[in-house]
Amino acid sequence: MPQQPILLTGYDAKRCARRIHNEWDPSIEKVEWEVPASLQMRFDAGIAFEATVFDELKASLAESRYVDLSEVRGKVNAIAATVQAMDDDVDVILGGWLPDDTEGGRTGRPDILLGTSSGYLPGDVKGHRIVARRAKRTLSYSTLEDPSGILTVNGFGAETTSRFDDYLQLAHYWRMLEAIGRAPQGPPRGFIIGSDLVPDITTSGRLLTWVDLDTALFETYSRSLGAAKRSALERYDHEQEFRLKVARAVASGKPALVQPIFTDECESCPWLDYCRDEAGESVASSQIKSGRLSVREWAALADAGVVSIEDLAGLDPSDPALQASYLPEVTHLKDPLGRLATAIRRARMIRDGRNLERETAGPISVPRADVEIDFDIEWDPDDHVYLWGALVNRAGEEPVYHPVVAWRELDDSGAIALAESFATWLRGQIAAAAAAGQSLLVYHYAHPEPAYLKRLLGEPAVADLLPHFVDLLPIIRAHYFGLYGLGIKKIAPEFDFHWRDEDPGGLQSQLWLLEARAATDEITRLTGRKRILAYNEDDVRATAAIRNGL
Repeated sequence: MPQQPILLTGYDAKRCARRIHNEWDPSIEKVEWEVPASLQMRFDAGIAFEATVFDELKASLAESRYVDLSEVRGKVNAIAATVQAMDDDVDVILGGWLPDDTEGGRTGRPDILLGTSSGYLPGDVKGHRIVARRAKRTLSYSTLEDPSGILTVNGFGAETTSRFDDYLQLAHYWRMLEAIGRAPQGPPRGFIIGSDLVPDITTSGRLLTWVDLDTALFETYSRSLGAAKRSALERYDHEQEFRLKVARAVASGKPALVQPIFTDECESCPWLDYCRDEAGESVASSQIKSGRLSVREWAALADAGVVSIEDLAGLDPSDPALQASYLPEVTHLKDPLGRLATAIRRARMIRDGRNLERETAGPISVPRADVEIDFDIEWDPDDHVYLWGALVNRAGEEPVYHPVVAWRELDDSGAIALAESFATWLRGQIAAAAAAGQSLLVYHYAHPEPAYLKRLLGEPAVADLLPHFVDLLPIIRAHYFGLYGLGIKKIAPEFDFHWRDEDPGGLQSQLWLLEARAATDEITRLTGRKRILAYNEDDVRATAAIRNGL
């Protein structure tokens, strides 16, 4: 029986190499994976956003200019339909599937193929922002009405390092187009349609953001230079070649080229439990989940014999022998010894059973007031704030929880109206306190609460409220070091506060909201709403616990 050809997708070059190993290892039983609800919600949001963009494109173009292949079933049929569309010189091909590049080990289906006079350019739809305001940059873009017409505007630029994965995926499709002779003449490039809405550039606000695939934009490790900038195609070719080597080795029965190294990606990987069993519980990269080192850093430590938490906790970063073996492998990083020292500190905290360490001595100064309001918001998957929660604390009285909430689906105007309702309520609290000769402060943890208030209503409109706000996170950050970071869910338990819900979190609350909105029976709907309100009330009570604990 002939061996199945090794074909990697447009996502694989940016995935963990050990995941590639697992997927192509014939001796490993394939895992049954139930996608976590929060991750499925992100998948669903991405699919819905792609459909929205496709609809916007189709509405902007004459029917003769596009073909939508999203509903074509079966890989063979989709490839045939895509090739036919290219043969017919269709301007815009949505949801196509390119012929496999068996020699290069590639398979893939770009969201969009855009025709030019000499071939096709790849494009992808991403449910995140790709455009940033950059004073000294120039953005190349197109409109939905004229996707082939490339325009420029100063003061904006395409994100680079933070969206590196997008570039790799476009590079994958570019190489596939080259393999079938469909890549156009000229420099390699592609485009992203992100969630950005920039109405001061185009009427609709939606852009095709063009990115260069052969421009050296990404700084990476270089054995000869220490650090070097490379293009997306250079980086992609390196990552693709390595992963092909990993897959081909294991598929042919050779020893594994990579061992499990745990990163943030692992939390959404179907192979997480398998890799944990394979690596063992003591491996340091699986236990340090905040401020993780990179794969290269962990690999360099492993080469130096440092694998377990005990190994890492026992290191001295100033040891000349360690530095001699470790530093040459991480020369592209800023402050590699500082990063290592922080990882060592976390390893010692794990070893010693400590989640939080005080970094200062003496009393901690926290602004206090006669009336203290703890404040937290919840927003839905469309980024509309539907719940403004407040806990009002007055001396000698039981705290009172006050939610300003809208359970219906909100549009932009509805979200603004709800924010105005909260601002009006808060002004009433401030005025009542002032009339009684009392001071009033509003406490929150991190920046989203005032940021959303300013974004929705405009900073001038809430200028009277902002002086009353106190962010507790900078105070925590000035005095504490957290094993798992300084997020409120990690910090509040150290001040003896615990959420009533077994699975508290912002993404989870969005799921509860969607379930409550979709419920057809009143009991399910009310139960979901009650759970959300209890969660939000616990959030503001957690803020109060931290404030009082400080």
